[in-house]
Amino acid sequence: MGFTGRKPSIIEAQKSNLPEGTIRRTKGAGGGQGGNYGYWRWNGTDDWVEVDKTAYDRWNADQVEQKKYFDKDGDGILSESEINSTIIEIGPLGGKLPSNDPKCYRWPDDTIGTGTDYVFFQFGKYLPPFSRDVDILRISSAQILGEKVEDLSLTDSKTNEAIERSSETPAVQTMYNASASQLDVTDEASIMLPMPQDLSTESNQQWQGKQFTASGRAAVAALAAGNFSFASSVVQNIAGNAVAIQNALTSTVLNSIPGVGGNMELNDISGSTRGVVINPNAELLYDAPEMREIGMIFRLVPRNYDESVEIREIVRMFRQASMPSWGSEDINLVSGQKDQTNNFNFGDMNNWIHVPKLCKFTFMTGAKANKHIIQYKPCAISGVEVNYTPDGTWSSHTNPTSDNVMPGSPPTAVELRLNFMETKLIYADEVSRGF
Repeated sequence: MGFTGRKPSIIEAQKSNLPEGTIRRTKGAGGGQGGNYGYWRWNGTDDWVEVDKTAYDRWNADQVEQKKYFDKDGDGILSESEINSTIIEIGPLGGKLPSNDPKCYRWPDDTIGTGTDYVFFQFGKYLPPFSRDVDILRISSAQILGEKVEDLSLTDSKTNEAIERSSETPAVQTMYNASASQLDVTDEASIMLPMPQDLSTESNQQWQGKQFTASGRAAVAALAAGNFSFASSVVQNIAGNAVAIQNALTSTVLNSIPGVGGNMELNDISGSTRGVVINPNAELLYDAPEMREIGMIFRLVPRNYDESVEIREIVRMFRQASMPSWGSEDINLVSGQKDQTNNFNFGDMNNWIHVPKLCKFTFMTGAKANKHIIQYKPCAISGVEVNYTPDGTWSSHTNPTSDNVMPGSPPTAVELRLNFMETKLIYADEVSRGF
């Protein structure tokens, strides 16, 4: 039998800063010509986790496809920045931390330190999930036709054929996560808040019960086996029998009786006369995963006027990020280029609004993501609720500025409720990474 391959070196992985999720294959002794292989996934910090051959094969296939998809300069080699853009991590995006971000708003300022638990919020412009696919298809199609991108005509049959030939790349997992992992937070401000009240997370899956008669089970089995002609004949027989029974019901005296007509079904007759109904053969079948949602509640109590101003800015940032913005540039929706004409342009951005920003929040302990808490991919802000009287009565601080720059008195307490919806689904292999 022999021995399976040993765990790869942890020290070498740490020295080379190996990306989280990388899978390696190691060969053990014996096992014949094929050998006994071990498959290991790097957790990104301090250990290799054993996985099966299926995970290794899929990871290898993903590397080939992501090289085609993310190789921006077309040299066939992924640079360090291109490699980093393909990986979605549980930690903050862009290597940012509250300590090195000059645009970070925080509350309270003096109690969140190096070893504290807190939530770090980052904001970035929404990246349309298929925008990169569109650009790649248009560029590759232009190369096939030997034309400039701006000269492509979507009504031309040659263009459509070229786009079809260029769209055969399978949607691997890295491509699916691309619009989330490449969220640009470079020039955006961030927020640092203490852990929220009543923090919980939930993952839901959709299952549905479906009924199969004996004939239905035979038809489904035939389809799964590829015997489409048999399945078709079974369905035709079922349909023919159903029509015959229905016609018989509607033409009999039973359906003419007041209060009964048009309501009789086969199960009604068999049940009322023989005490039996058709066996439903119900089975529970998986349908789809659901997008995760999470809510957070923060009670922000300023101790002085300066903290009131900081809280005001935090509330403003969440509200702004959750709302769409008015368009400013004229973009040709077909070519993607800025429109320079003075004629009426349906793509004039005054006819559109920009999608709100996304938010990547990370539950942190000091400078690292807290791996004891389930983390989230970038989320849309679905709701922002601000309560200026969480205690039931109005109370405010005295405004010491006595000018017109920021008139009025700030509240002594603010309750901030945030609702988020995750932009990407979570799969089983991502759970071990902290999602």
